[in-house]
Amino acid sequence: MIIVYGGTFNPPTVAHRKIAEVVVKGFNPNKFILLPVGDRYTWKDQFVPFEHRFNMLKLLFSEDIFEVSDLENIDEYKGTYQSLKTIKDTYKSNVYFLLGADNLDYLDQWINYEKLVSEFRFIVLSRSNLDVHAIVNEKFPNYQSHFQLINIDLNISASDFRENPDNHEFIPNVVYSYLKKHQLYGVK
Repeated sequence: MIIVYGGTFNPPTVAHRKIAEVVVKGFNPNKFILLPVGDRYTWKDQFVPFEHRFNMLKLLFSEDIFEVSDLENIDEYKGTYQSLKTIKDTYKSNVYFLLGADNLDYLDQWINYEKLVSEFRFIVLSRSNLDVHAIVNEKFPNYQSHFQLINIDLNISASDFRENPDNHEFIPNVVYSYLKKHQLYGVK
């Protein structure tokens, strides 16, 4: 089994690390792949370039079980479905996609979402303010068995750090050192 954890990781936080540890312990995958979105996907002004997000993830996830992928750092973003299909073809293994409940709520707007939901399995991180079961029942009634819920609700947000970079308690030391060295997010 391969678990793929996609996201912006802008920047990687202690929550990203904690989530990965809980999922690895609970599911015991052969490989856990971190899949940061590329620069073509990052339409928000506050995203740092892919190169930095990729390098920070490599520093934070250096153990053999983890792999940081540059698969989505391409000129034309083709969607999560294409990325997972490539990973599945490469590893010849079942692929599970890890996502937060907030992303689940608009999964039906993703590129090729019908194929994504029918061909892959999902590990969904709960959020106290969202009813994951209701979302799955409403939007994906034929694929309820494709979704597994993990109850982990960490009140740590990369956006909170970006808004207040002086408060770095939610940023791992190795990532914060990188931010200082490269003067990212206003860290000096």
